[in-house]
Amino acid sequence: MSRYISWLLTGLSLCVLAGAHAQAPEPVGTGPEPARSYSDPGLPTHTLYRPATLSGRYPVVLWGNGSCVNSNFSYREFLTQVASRGFIVVAVGPHRTSPAPRQERPSDPAAWPAFETQTQQLLDGLDWLSAEAARAGSEWQGHVDTARVAVMGHSCGGMQALAASSDPRITTTLVLNSGIFPEGDQYNARFGLTRAHLQALHAPIAYFIGGESDIAYVNAEQDWQDLQRGTVPALNANLDVGHGATYAMPQGGPFAAGPLAWLQWRLKDDTNARALLLGQPCGLCAAGQWRVRSHLLP
Repeated sequence: MSRYISWLLTGLSLCVLAGAHAQAPEPVGTGPEPARSYSDPGLPTHTLYRPATLSGRYPVVLWGNGSCVNSNFSYREFLTQVASRGFIVVAVGPHRTSPAPRQERPSDPAAWPAFETQTQQLLDGLDWLSAEAARAGSEWQGHVDTARVAVMGHSCGGMQALAASSDPRITTTLVLNSGIFPEGDQYNARFGLTRAHLQALHAPIAYFIGGESDIAYVNAEQDWQDLQRGTVPALNANLDVGHGATYAMPQGGPFAAGPLAWLQWRLKDDTNARALLLGQPCGLCAAGQWRVRSHLLP
């Protein structure tokens, strides 16, 4: 199996894994604000993960799925955990209570059809939520902090997050188990990306990678080299869990700690979360499993 098939079919393998838990109750997360997930009639193409009771102003997280599939079911444990920490997550794909059916793709990547989802859908979710927050009488009015917006995705969704990061409303980007392919690769073209995109970033960016066994590791390392030649603050963190990471595990498993710390620091100014990533030694590094590097971060 080629590296491209292994990488971009990750969403399919996660769906299969999640199928074993298809009848499990909907997660609510373990954060201070139990979360819920659903599709709003005004945005049926997406799933909203949010605190069940809206009691403050919440930063926004836009989510893209592995393999660019039109289902976030495989990530519901992770995304609910994020929402329970006081975030509004707008995830591409309608709300589901079981894995989405998938059709096997041809063995030749050149014969694959277009991805099920596109980068613009990340920003469509932000457009809808921003409009709702401004609409008189909306339940979202007064509860959405559109000045603090993260774009985040896994694998193929990480490429979508990178492509969407040029939108001026984005205040940070999280690339999970992903990275830009070598210059001229056909997959960069599918996202409208070149390696020069990294030098045009306007907001801090963080990579969370599954170690050297992660098929995205090589591309992420090249991105890291490129970012160190630029002026955008950046983080690179590795935990040896492979490309599929631990998203489908309860609360998103051990890999969730890295992205959660970044979101809480960059979108909520949480200094304890910063210490998990940049403390001396970093809190995540204390157990000797995470490896964290930073560039121009305060």
